[in-house]
Amino acid sequence: MTNEFTTAYEPIDLCACFDMIFDPPAEVVREWEKEWNERFMANKERGYYGTELDGTLYYYNGNTRTKVTEFFAAGGTTMDKLIENVVRFAAGKTVSA
Repeated sequence: MTNEFTTAYEPIDLCACFDMIFDPPAEVVREWEKEWNERFMANKERGYYGTELDGTLYYYNGNTRTKVTEFFAAGGTTMDKLIENVVRFAAGKTVSA
């Protein structure tokens, strides 16, 4: 199958469209490590959340990493009921008897 584009232009080498894969220069890697260590030391006293490449959420505090999981029991309270309880609780705080 030919069309007007293949006759008017040379074929495109798709491999030439992408950057070569290479290791960054050593000084760039050292700079990245320095920035990472500065940010890590700044956050070492307080915890923070981070997502790994596989999508797992972790809570970091110092040298401790805790996997964050949230779930509801199969026969437990539903989300609708929890929200209703929160609204009732908040309304009870603002209403004077």
